[in-house]
Amino acid sequence: MIRELKHRFDGLPIHRLIYYQSYNQGVLQNIIAATSNLEPTGNQQDCLGMTPLHILACSSVHDFEVYRVIVEKYPGNLITEDAWGALPLLYAFWGAAPAEIIQFLLDSYQSLYPGHAFNWTMMVKTMGRTDTPKERIEYLLCVHQTYFPEQSIDWDFLLNEFSRQPEIENFALPFTHQSRISFLVMCGLSTRVEALPKVWRDEITISIEFKEFDYFGDDEQSIIREIYADLENHEGKLSKITDATSTLELALWKMNMDLTSHRETVNVDDRSVRRLCRVTCGADIIIRNVLPYLIGEPYQTQTTRTILYMPYLIW
Repeated sequence: MIRELKHRFDGLPIHRLIYYQSYNQGVLQNIIAATSNLEPTGNQQDCLGMTPLHILACSSVHDFEVYRVIVEKYPGNLITEDAWGALPLLYAFWGAAPAEIIQFLLDSYQSLYPGHAFNWTMMVKTMGRTDTPKERIEYLLCVHQTYFPEQSIDWDFLLNEFSRQPEIENFALPFTHQSRISFLVMCGLSTRVEALPKVWRDEITISIEFKEFDYFGDDEQSIIREIYADLENHEGKLSKITDATSTLELALWKMNMDLTSHRETVNVDDRSVRRLCRVTCGADIIIRNVLPYLIGEPYQTQTTRTILYMPYLIW
């Protein structure tokens, strides 16, 4: 491997130019000259599986025009994976490339390879298992949600990965670990947490924020299991509350139908009457005031919402 690294750019002039761009002047002109005749090595990979675009995305120097030339001349670089299965896009996020560079890459993917499926799970895992600031991972997830929401992320796999102690070689610079893991756990459980009443959402969120995730510790698996147990407990209570409120709604509906049939000579089996009785049975008012007792926690109606299947009931 040492020998291969020493000769990493032998016969790869485009790779070499980009790798040493921070040390040399006029790199853009040299690259334009080298690519003017479509230098074939621009599509090749070095001993690490990297294309020129990989090396550029890993660089501390991000020249927009260099990106433009490489993508224009060698578009295949965009979807070529290196030895770790990473695309240049990952390194652009990981290395905090400027927003205009990220946007250019995204636009290039959508115009040149609109159907390309990214391995978002691998990208989140890679950034989550290293000392990457939470803000960069948040940016990655924001782009995923904005541009590729139909492409999935396996959060169950990721949370299991993040609960395991890191490999020895990853032990460098664990400064952002606490905030990063708390954020990732919250992202992984966000869909389930958002389905809970606000008072329980707040409880779970605060619990995650104050968990002591220790980079060098061996108890993160038990911490995440504890969070899962708390969430499952709340989901179990929510299921019972859903059943209880459904039963209460049906009882109020029936009572209103009985009263209507006594007051007026109507056929309560008529669908329009039944629908009117349901709307006017008062469930939206009564259930709203019964819920605090079912939840068993302090409850503010003006700020609390949940997702129940009764469409008119917002609490």
